[in-house]
Amino acid sequence: MYQLFDYQQKLVDGARKALAEGNKGVLIVSPPGSGKSVVIAEIARLTTEKGGEVLFFVHRKELVNQIKDSFIKQGVDLSNCTIMTVGKVANRLGKIPKPDLIIIDEAHHTRAKSYKKIINYFSDVPLLGFTATPWRMNGKGFNDLYSSLVEGPQVEWLIEHNRLADYTYVSRILGKKDLLKVSSTSDYTSRSMNQYIKSMNFGNMIKTYEEFAKDRKSIVYAPSIESAKLIVRKFKENGFNAVKVDSKTHKAEREEILNNFKIGKTKIIVNVDLISEGFDVPDCSCVIMLRPTKSLVLYLQQAMRCMRYQPHKKAIIIDHVGNFKSEEKVKIKYFGINNEIKTKVKKYPFGFPRDKRNWTIYGRTKPTLSNSNKGPAITTCDYCYAVIPANAVICPICGEKLLKKKKEIISRFNLDDDTEMEVLDSPDKHSDLFKTTYILTQDPSTFTTFKQYSEYGKARGYKPGWAYYHAKAKGLIR
Repeated sequence: MYQLFDYQQKLVDGARKALAEGNKGVLIVSPPGSGKSVVIAEIARLTTEKGGEVLFFVHRKELVNQIKDSFIKQGVDLSNCTIMTVGKVANRLGKIPKPDLIIIDEAHHTRAKSYKKIINYFSDVPLLGFTATPWRMNGKGFNDLYSSLVEGPQVEWLIEHNRLADYTYVSRILGKKDLLKVSSTSDYTSRSMNQYIKSMNFGNMIKTYEEFAKDRKSIVYAPSIESAKLIVRKFKENGFNAVKVDSKTHKAEREEILNNFKIGKTKIIVNVDLISEGFDVPDCSCVIMLRPTKSLVLYLQQAMRCMRYQPHKKAIIIDHVGNFKSEEKVKIKYFGINNEIKTKVKKYPFGFPRDKRNWTIYGRTKPTLSNSNKGPAITTCDYCYAVIPANAVICPICGEKLLKKKKEIISRFNLDDDTEMEVLDSPDKHSDLFKTTYILTQDPSTFTTFKQYSEYGKARGYKPGWAYYHAKAKGLIR
């Protein structure tokens, strides 16, 4: 059986308490990689242990198989469980046993007709929905389906407590973003994304991979099968063995490709809308985003796929399409001069995976990102490439005096005029200044000065004695 972490047990207790208080629908929110399947399995075990019937469904067959494995490991009585995809459940409503509890994974899909058909059919049955991202592109909320929200820890807390891997975020936009057009669904059109990929500087894609992620197990996100083939070809032309996989790949071949990636036989896997929710490869340490999106859900699911925790792991997120800059438009109502109600639209950037987010079951009438994370303008140090406050005169990381310059972006390579690259980190949630973890990308065993140990220790939050001890052990202090 799984031994639940404290925060996972709190989610179990919180969900049960909310149901006991009379809520018919409870939405449980916890970040990608935080172990929602363990929480689901424990709740299912507690329900079946008392003879209760559980109905579990999700939108993809791969996720059904994964939850079955989790149920078995947790000792859930499968004879009291119906575990299927949402499509199969919707077509068997009169044939499956009536449940005592309904559990939905990836519950941000709950607004779909097939989900609501099932929920309405079992309208008197308590409902638990699990998601990392309770967010819909159309701005609609979930309060008509769930009356209570149980929220797990923020990403930053999970990183600090070794439950998710820390990361370095690299942004190097390689294509012409003015080619991207928004469709009626509010995301980019397939045609414009393909045009964007064709406009890319693939030489700089390879250079960025070699600089930051060479020999790392890497997942590449492509917008289409056609673009995935092109990306694979460019990797292979430069001596890197990349493999394409998508929903149209034959089942046996797809399973072989994914298994070869898991065991390390394949290092680069280029996928199309296949590897996001639920795909778990802990030693994958790099994500390369070549699929532009205006969906916060898709962005976080893809960006955080390399953040599964392993000791000493530091993930690399390479964003070639500027997804972290994508903006959410939020309508805000306010009173005018004559107390008339007016509406205006504000834009809020998606930001970084570790940014604090204020999730809600209600429709979006306020920003998703916490206002405390907006921070001041930033720039990139000419010398160490850390992201620092734009008004800094001396780089707080490397100590170099900064050059005065107009708005521009410094690159690590000789780039074309339409190409930009930044090494980024997110704002410190406890500070008004942006904080970089550039020093954390270095291996402490390679340090040659006490200053390096001291900066590394401060960035990690270690006590001052840590730097002194290691520097002395290496003979740097007498």
